[in-house]
Amino acid sequence: MSLDDQVVETRQTALFISDDGQVQLDLKVDQETLWLTQAQIAELFGVKPQNITMHLKNIYEEQELTEIATCKGFLQVQREGKRDVKRQRKYYNLDAVISVGYRVNSTRATQFRIWATGTLKRHLIEGYTLNQRQLEKRGIEFEQALELLSKTLKNQSLVDDEGAAVLGVISDYARSWSLLQSYDEQSLTSLTFKQGGMKPIELDDALRAIKQLKHALIEKSEATDLFGQVRGDGLASALATIEQGFGDELFYPNVASRAAHLLYFVIKNHPLADGNKRSGSFLFLWYLRLNEHLLTKPVDQLINENTLVALALLVAESQPDQKDLMIRLIENFVGLKMD
Repeated sequence: MSLDDQVVETRQTALFISDDGQVQLDLKVDQETLWLTQAQIAELFGVKPQNITMHLKNIYEEQELTEIATCKGFLQVQREGKRDVKRQRKYYNLDAVISVGYRVNSTRATQFRIWATGTLKRHLIEGYTLNQRQLEKRGIEFEQALELLSKTLKNQSLVDDEGAAVLGVISDYARSWSLLQSYDEQSLTSLTFKQGGMKPIELDDALRAIKQLKHALIEKSEATDLFGQVRGDGLASALATIEQGFGDELFYPNVASRAAHLLYFVIKNHPLADGNKRSGSFLFLWYLRLNEHLLTKPVDQLINENTLVALALLVAESQPDQKDLMIRLIENFVGLKMD
């Protein structure tokens, strides 16, 4: 048997022809595998059927494979004289055939092992190379996320609920990243499609929202008068950046992109004397609620309190060169109506 051996497939069966032409087997094809009877396995490896029976018995007794997963009964119609007789016959799948092939002592089995080992090695090398290429393309981004997670947990001494929230954010991001690997994108890309009917972020409206948050926190003794005080024109500049565009084309053309940049700018640029993380988080939710008609779900169902805390902490701990990663991470939690 060699790599030149052929499998000629039909809808229900496959014809196996060895390179020397001595073995021709009419194989069953079902559930993405091949099925052979004990007699066919014996013919394939050039031994007696009793040898195959013994090896299969040992394979199942040693629990190398389970019989229920690798053995199946097929109904076979056979012509006997002038009548068709239906008989149930046991067939064994490719896993069982390979296991037997590594136990049988014959010239054909040796050829089979050489072929199988070479094929396995080729698949392993090709698979490893493919995975390496994918990791080279996207692994840096994923490494950054894990590095940021480690740093955040360490610097913030996060435990219990908050620590679980940060881990949850990374887990959700990782799951989305992995899902997208099944497609051509190979990564979480920034959302660039346009949404109409978005409400703008006005400076006066944002200041009123921060003022409301400040009063609520002061009443609970969770903030001082310094909370939310504007430093210079940092906040106005951040909001103007989000509203920028060229002609009728906005640089941040949808609610997810705009909200993500709002959260990032307020936390990282420190436009307030105190409370930048809480104010940024509050404005993030405030803006999403203003545009809830453009989201797939109500804001509270998209982003819960723990998730918001985790996002804010991750943004605060991130490095400047991780900005794009953080924006995509935040956007990933905002479900947008695509129409």
